[in-house]
Amino acid sequence: MVEKFTRMDERLYAYLLAHEPPEHEQLQALRQRTRKMPDGRMQIAPEQGHLLGLLVRLIAAGRILEIGTFTGYSALAMALALPSDGHIVACDIHEEWTSIGSQYWQRAEVADKIELRIAPALETLAQLECERGIDQFDLAFIDADKTGYDAYYESALRLVRPGGLIALDNMLRRRAGSRPR
Repeated sequence: MVEKFTRMDERLYAYLLAHEPPEHEQLQALRQRTRKMPDGRMQIAPEQGHLLGLLVRLIAAGRILEIGTFTGYSALAMALALPSDGHIVACDIHEEWTSIGSQYWQRAEVADKIELRIAPALETLAQLECERGIDQFDLAFIDADKTGYDAYYESALRLVRPGGLIALDNMLRRRAGSRPR
């Protein structure tokens, strides 16, 4: 049987890391700070941050919706790639976690690009539709509780403009309580 993809082994992963751009100093500091937390494994990897920044630049995004912010690494990675007038609406329910990121956003001088909304994501998404209508974002990044992905995706379909991009983290991960088919 012919494999249709290249498996990521240690050698290939080392090559990827050796050839990616350097990590911004505030991203690195935030990643190291988050890694020490009990739930630090929930943070995206630096190469995912690079990918998000690349996607922002590739589609010339100016308006981003982030569903699930944790300590703010992905918001920071995307904010650094935005133009000077770019804007992110970051949704999360944990003020304690997001307050960690806001310090690094300030130090990286992108805090003015990030609007943090602390509330259940579906409430925030409904509020955004009422406040601003549909088609208001160029890109949405969904990285929140996996059981809510269907509803978050449906909201993102309305909130992201035609031709925009919706990216989902851990899409193939099993949901709690689900069984493999």
